[in-house]
Amino acid sequence: MTTLRWAFAAVVLSLCGCKLFELQHNLETLDEMRLVGGRVSAQDPTGAPVIVVLVAADGDAIVDQYVLAGPGPFYFLPLPGRYRIAAFEDRNRDFVYQPADEPAAWYGAPEVVDATGARRVANLDVRLPAAPGRPLGVAIDAAGTTRRGSAALPPFAVGDVTTLDDPRFAHANGELGLWEPVEFMFELAPGFYFLEEYDPKKTPVLFVHGAGATPRDFAYLIEHLDHAKFQAWVLFYPSGLELDQIAMGAARWLNALAIRYQFDHIAVVAHSMGGLVSRAMLNRWVAAGQGDKLTVYVTLSTPWGGFASAESGVQDSPVVMPMWRSMAPNSEFLRDLFVHPLPCPHQLIFTYQGHSLLLGGVASDGVVAVSSQLPLEVQAQAHKVYGFDHTHVGNLSAPEVSQLVNELLAESQE
Repeated sequence: MTTLRWAFAAVVLSLCGCKLFELQHNLETLDEMRLVGGRVSAQDPTGAPVIVVLVAADGDAIVDQYVLAGPGPFYFLPLPGRYRIAAFEDRNRDFVYQPADEPAAWYGAPEVVDATGARRVANLDVRLPAAPGRPLGVAIDAAGTTRRGSAALPPFAVGDVTTLDDPRFAHANGELGLWEPVEFMFELAPGFYFLEEYDPKKTPVLFVHGAGATPRDFAYLIEHLDHAKFQAWVLFYPSGLELDQIAMGAARWLNALAIRYQFDHIAVVAHSMGGLVSRAMLNRWVAAGQGDKLTVYVTLSTPWGGFASAESGVQDSPVVMPMWRSMAPNSEFLRDLFVHPLPCPHQLIFTYQGHSLLLGGVASDGVVAVSSQLPLEVQAQAHKVYGFDHTHVGNLSAPEVSQLVNELLAESQE
């Protein structure tokens, strides 16, 4: 092991020892979760949404729901247990199952899904008939945009209205999401929050925070947003998890919002690692056929090239934060981010400070090396590249950065 890597390991153990123990406990809980999934097909699809539900095997309690734009794949991530799976075609788009009017089916007749052993239970395919037949026998009401969770699943917010003063957005909770992501999920309800009641006349602007942060970091940019034309949404997530897992969940719930509200356009503004999370989310969203809704994608100070320290953490730390695997330079996650261009302009903002240097004298903004913010592949796909002499976090409260973000949003409306 090199001297630098020994130094990294020593720092991790001395400064983060107790946090590593908490992380280990959280990862053990995370390892208990099962992937339960399959695909819905339809004998006569009509273009209506499809609602899939995970039902407790010992009753009719709905444990989780998955909203699809039409027939396609679904998944759930419950704790070990026994479940049943049902689906229906929501022909009147009210998210409520009407047995007399909407085709529905169980997986099996129904068949109990045993998710107590194997970590992955797949190929649980459901085929919907062309017309309503035998009723499912359970009431399904997915009209509320928020799933509040259960003993088997953490709660998720899908369109809750709140403010940036919400105690859940306290900066200490950003740290919690980094080191205790499972505690974060069960206690704080990650997901999508609206900062005002939904208005179909305004374009949503989704703000995505970075590692160890919360939506409150965007207070200045959101305060100076043109609220006559735009409505602010924020994604709140535990940043210690693997980034592709975060992106997979975010794409799922963004799709549910798109189906629920039928909005035509959305813009995304992301800071730091939030750029990586949001890009992976949008890649999945575009693959699901929603790319025409994207108007502009603005990223600030994003480490597209990863962090060398994340690679050292994977190699040398006694407990590995899942996010480190994603953030290690040349990780599979980073390599796959730009395989397919987005169908909207990517406006790339990077930051630097001449007196702020990383270890070894590398030009940076105090946190992210300029070279990591500006890989050639990323620049090639960017519509324009803008640089500001600010620190990594200072750019979020800089008037000139706010002005540029508003100009880019306004241009996307033209």
